Amino acid sequence: MRQDFILDFETIGQNATKCPIVDCAYVVFSWDRFLEEPYSFEELTSLVKTDKLDIAEQCKNGSKFLKGDLAWWERQGEDAKSKLKPKPDDLTVEQFSDNMLSYLQKVGKVSYWWSRSNTFDPVILDRVFYDLGKQQLLHEYLKWWRIRDIRTYIDAKFDFTTRNGFVPLADENYWNEVFTAHDSTHDVAADILRLQTIHRAENDLEQLER
Repeated sequence: MRQDFILDFETIGQNATKCPIVDCAYVVFSWDRFLEEPYSFEELTSLVKTDKLDIAEQCKNGSKFLKGDLAWWERQGEDAKSKLKPKPDDLTVEQFSDNMLSYLQKVGKVSYWWSRSNTFDPVILDRVFYDLGKQQLLHEYLKWWRIRDIRTYIDAKFDFTTRNGFVPLADENYWNEVFTAHDSTHDVAADILRLQTIHRAENDLEQLER
């Protein structure tokens, strides 16, 4: 059975080498289920693991952001802005790395791993594990030659004629009600659904209503 891994970081800023991590959502999903037992948005969001990190701890250890980066977050909705507020259970970077390694160890072999931009999320992940001296351990589970970029995949499938963030369900009103932008859990679920929609179409199967 093929199983793939996907992750998405929310950060303050776009400098992958320095920006502090707000949170990271990740999950392993089964490609085989796309045709036989397709995922729903609700199921995926329940499966996704999301780790919220301690921003202050990261900044003490060298992470940096600009005033404009913080201003961007201030222009977002209340749900998004609430992610910046410190919480007692915020994780250190090392705790986050341990969580991800523990998860990968439990799920076992990963065929491919995905992100929305291979110049951002994987760079951050590699930076974190390199700084902790755990890069080699990470690569035992996530092989560097097995990473794939979802945006490029979608663009190539549609010959660059379709928005690569397209609504992955037929009921767009439902989607607009349940999906929250800049929520890493929702972004991961949405991209899995986009992969599922394309794979089903290629096998002459209908798009899911919701």
